[in-house]
Amino acid sequence: MRSPISLAVAALVAAGVATAAPDAGAVTCYVVMDRTENVLYRDVYPPVDMSDAGRAERDAMRLRGEFLMFMDSEHCPRLEFFTGAAGNVALRLDQTVSPAQEAAREGVKPSPPAAAPRAPRKPAPKAS
Repeated sequence: MRSPISLAVAALVAAGVATAAPDAGAVTCYVVMDRTENVLYRDVYPPVDMSDAGRAERDAMRLRGEFLMFMDSEHCPRLEFFTGAAGNVALRLDQTVSPAQEAAREGVKPSPPAAAPRAPRKPAPKAS
């Protein structure tokens, strides 16, 4: 039978090994924010060269007021911006400003506006 002291030592060693082991699911997440803290870039790939050769690119980011932050994270969802109809790069300004007018010009009937929400009904008075 093992002594309680050796069991306690084994438990402490096991706990120390578990906390010292790096998280296998962690990735380095790179985030670029502008001066108003809007996220401009988020991905597992660095937005600029992180070696000494990329110093000029990082200095240009600093001059624009951008902030590069990188950290280990379990999840780093890629940030993608879409414009117009699901990222169509041939988007015109008149489609963006007034899509209903553009649809009418093309002979497409615009969808009707959503129905206004109804006011809640008052409960019927209780009969005594």
